[in-house]
Amino acid sequence: MGILCGSFDSDAIVLDVAETAGRLQVPRGFDVPTADECLSKLRRAAVCRYACVRTPVTLSDGMCRFDFCEVESADLTRNLSGCTDAFVLAVTLGIGVDRLLMRLNAISQAEHFITDALASAMAEALCDRAEEKITEGLSVKPRFSPGYGDVPLGVQRPLLCRLQAASTLGITLNDACLMTPSKSITAVIGIEN
Repeated sequence: MGILCGSFDSDAIVLDVAETAGRLQVPRGFDVPTADECLSKLRRAAVCRYACVRTPVTLSDGMCRFDFCEVESADLTRNLSGCTDAFVLAVTLGIGVDRLLMRLNAISQAEHFITDALASAMAEALCDRAEEKITEGLSVKPRFSPGYGDVPLGVQRPLLCRLQAASTLGITLNDACLMTPSKSITAVIGIEN
């Protein structure tokens, strides 16, 4: 099956209040004086894109076999229980956000912290939005990302390879399997039968 790519205008990405408050380490009814200004800068820098592919999956004895790799994980096997197909998804806010964060780090630690927290919340909101779009009309399991539970971070490499993420999204990995742009997320979403 082919890779489906898409994008959203950054203004269309609605940040979850609880997620944002958690990232900012403030109560839900927060009022952070520079947050609106930081969010405005972030929205101008962000290029919100996603890529996904639907893939068959077979499960046995703590092993998840996709058409492009095998993942040994009791947690992912439980999450995908009852699924014979799954989506592999990657989203990114783009390299412009990394550049903005680098500039802010040199100018204002406070603005850097706030913008970094908002960017993390925006990446999660982008993932939610992309998931809604690609799973419309389907019953799915909660998304599961490499690095959570017993799924090794190294699973990023075959997921991104399957999505041709370097060319479709501009996402690359370093030796520690951390992504650039940094505000990027990969996930597996089981499709319930």
